[in-house]
Amino acid sequence: MDHRLHAFKTEVLQYTDILSEDDWHFFQLQLKPVSYLKGEEVFSRTEVCKMVLFISEGLLASEFHTEEEYIINRFFKPNDLCANLVSLLTEQLANDRLFAVTNVAGVLIPYQLMMENYLHSTSIGIYFRKKVLETMLADKHFMSVKTISGVEPKLTFLQENYPEVILHTPWKYIASFMGVTPSWLSRKLKQQKG
Repeated sequence: MDHRLHAFKTEVLQYTDILSEDDWHFFQLQLKPVSYLKGEEVFSRTEVCKMVLFISEGLLASEFHTEEEYIINRFFKPNDLCANLVSLLTEQLANDRLFAVTNVAGVLIPYQLMMENYLHSTSIGIYFRKKVLETMLADKHFMSVKTISGVEPKLTFLQENYPEVILHTPWKYIASFMGVTPSWLSRKLKQQKG
């Protein structure tokens, strides 16, 4: 089995023990293992989103574009599900794009397949229902940290909850998330190391 599909199945089995081999076989035939290079766009602002990505390896970021700048508002890590959610649900163009911060491997899941299982499956649907709740909670944490926290709490949030972002993400993206310059972030991280 492809390593990306294996990672996805392993993750699903952590949420439900009801998954039969027949259910998995039928389900996995509709999945698409994918890889993206660092910097490559995964979900665009210029296309309606129709897929959900399970990340088996690597990091992604969600980036908004204003008239003045590009702003990172969220990071995604291995075992996360991600998509241009507004685009997915409204069938309209998104106002953000998701791109690979590092090389990324994962599995694309057709939205219709995910929703059919979310609503009706007593096996894979359990995974999707629990995972959507986790994703909503993570979104809420990112939104809270981004909107009501100062610079220091944003850095602490990433260090405590997303250490792989600090370790593997170019500082310009972390700085964009925090609302600071890359040089400020560099100085701050050097100060913390001693």
